[in-house]
Amino acid sequence: MKNINSSQKQTVVAGAGSGGMTMALLLAMAGKKVVLVDIQPEIGGFMRRFTRDGVYFDTGFHFTGGFENILAQMLQVMNIDDLVREAPFRSKLYLAESSKHLSLPQTGVDDLAEYLAQEYPADRDAIMRYYQCEKAVIANTPMFDLRDQNFQEKLQLTNYDTTTLAELFSELKISRETATVLGSAALCHGTPPCESSVTHHCRVSYGLGNHISRIERGGDSFIDAFLREAQKYDIRIITGTKIIKTSKPDSTGRCANVLLSNGEEIEVEDVYLSMHPESIFELMPQEVLSSSFLRRVQRMEDSCSFFSIFGVLDNDLPFGSELTSYLSVNNLDDILLPQRSGTGTGIVLADEPDSHGNMRKTLTAFRTMYAEETAKWEKLPRRANNQEYQDFKTRSTESIIDEIFRAYPEFKGKFKLSASSTPLTCKDYDPPTGCAYGVRRKIGVSRLFGRLPVQNFYAIGHSALVPGVLGTMMASFLLFRQNVGEKIYRNLIAERLGKCEHNRFG
Repeated sequence: MKNINSSQKQTVVAGAGSGGMTMALLLAMAGKKVVLVDIQPEIGGFMRRFTRDGVYFDTGFHFTGGFENILAQMLQVMNIDDLVREAPFRSKLYLAESSKHLSLPQTGVDDLAEYLAQEYPADRDAIMRYYQCEKAVIANTPMFDLRDQNFQEKLQLTNYDTTTLAELFSELKISRETATVLGSAALCHGTPPCESSVTHHCRVSYGLGNHISRIERGGDSFIDAFLREAQKYDIRIITGTKIIKTSKPDSTGRCANVLLSNGEEIEVEDVYLSMHPESIFELMPQEVLSSSFLRRVQRMEDSCSFFSIFGVLDNDLPFGSELTSYLSVNNLDDILLPQRSGTGTGIVLADEPDSHGNMRKTLTAFRTMYAEETAKWEKLPRRANNQEYQDFKTRSTESIIDEIFRAYPEFKGKFKLSASSTPLTCKDYDPPTGCAYGVRRKIGVSRLFGRLPVQNFYAIGHSALVPGVLGTMMASFLLFRQNVGEKIYRNLIAERLGKCEHNRFG
């Protein structure tokens, strides 16, 4: 390959979702010359919002945990906390089998545990033991405090990593409905209890149970804040482009150049890949691919995708921003396994300005669904003209609206549909698979995170710690810390967070 950027080796970050943007900014802060590349025409991935008739809708980023601790720290270090601001939000459950509504307290997991113990008094002891597990997992999870100097020790496996959530529920001898309630956060990581480790589930469940939030202006605020900081650090952003080839690895196993689909060749210091493992595998030169790495990638299975509907509600309806998790059956495996028989639907209500500054009440509902359910239409050149596919969309939309009206009967006659999307829409938007949470974090299947077979290539990782925006940001901070070294990392954290009384660096 011809090197056309010989003045200084560059660090390439491929994939400009939350993980890629975070990694690009951290590396630039550390003095690297950074190029951020994304296949989409705009950066942001599923954080980007879209509009219908001037109303904003979230594409894939609806809420998050972490504003009470780790997320606030990361935003402060990145200097974007002034634009990425928390908005009030609350969480509810609707259990269709018993028509039971649960309004979950937002004052921490201790209050949540007590609330559920009062709702299910026969399971009080089991509920308390479960939340003890959550606290133990969080105490031993790296990077929930950016100043924690013991993160390497916390990367070691524990019994919670080798026990499934279903096995824990069995050990606790709790009722089926209570197990469904305690495991309901599985809808936010996409791995069913029979496959998910206690560790993986509890990281998600604790974060959302302890403090759940929306962000003002959704993911757009994060993107705008990143673009402001990227300009300060001269991060070069190339969209509509991807890496299509690497140079042959040298004797140390490093690749010196990458070729982009726009024809540009870049001499690289390091390359960080924030993308699906399937896309990462395709980039690896044949010379470095071992049979063990091949088996590792082949064992990975995608999490669910979503069928989503978007609409507006009458402004006279009295509600604030909230999430209701609708569970059709009290068995999360029946909802989250590919051969599912139940449905799990997240219903997000929001109240925010439209493009003209007028307050609008919006509803977004997303039902877990696997790509296999739409595979027969994948190769159609024009799906919009296929009646069978359109009938499937109509049936699914009507079914989700029926669930909405069961959970919110007051919405009947006051909801107007604006748009819908299927797993194929997600795949078109975010190739190669469009899955919601990356690969399923099945117990015994290793994650793809950190150094790759090419010695200067790194995977930021799908759900390396936790899924979603919070998880990919945490993974970027962790990988950044490992690669730049403790001195640079600690100096950055001390500079941005200050040496307060809680500073664990001493």
